[in-house]
Amino acid sequence: MVNRKISPAPRRRRAYLPVLLLITAFFAVLLFSFRENLAHYFFPLHHREQVEAIAAEYGLDPWLVFAVIRAESSFKVHAESPAGARGLMQLMPNTAAWIIDTADFDMKEEDIWQPEANIRLGCWYIDWLRDYYEGDMEAALAAYNAGMSNVNAWLSGGIWDGTLKNLTDIPFAETRRFLRFVYESHDMYGFLYGD
Repeated sequence: MVNRKISPAPRRRRAYLPVLLLITAFFAVLLFSFRENLAHYFFPLHHREQVEAIAAEYGLDPWLVFAVIRAESSFKVHAESPAGARGLMQLMPNTAAWIIDTADFDMKEEDIWQPEANIRLGCWYIDWLRDYYEGDMEAALAAYNAGMSNVNAWLSGGIWDGTLKNLTDIPFAETRRFLRFVYESHDMYGFLYGD
């Protein structure tokens, strides 16, 4: 048996270890101290007073409303989709006009661009859809994105059962992505800001 001498690690590599540990600790402290700012950047609470007050009026979870706004417009007040959906909660003008008429709101169709009006119209509509789908929020949000006629066809045709568990059964990829994004965002809002 040959007795080989194991040489210690070169001094150069060992000399960098304390510096590497110091740099790692510095970035860990930096990340921890900016954690709240990072959370607000990726999961903003813009228009928080309006969202919380209006969500409460309609019995909606405010984190869900924030998640819908994040998914629909990324909190851009003047967002407009190629299809013509407008504002924070991306309402179509004809849907907004129907909501204003049905709910007897004292506002005009052009008020859709105002954050508080847009949030109110969007929350009212989500609440109305939730009632229409007998409390099934997943179906309500799917209809918010894809339209009631599509969701009604999926549910009545046995294509989708209205649950997140069977999200992959939804024929529209955009609606699958929307629901997944909204519920993941909802969970993150609750984790970051919930009590």
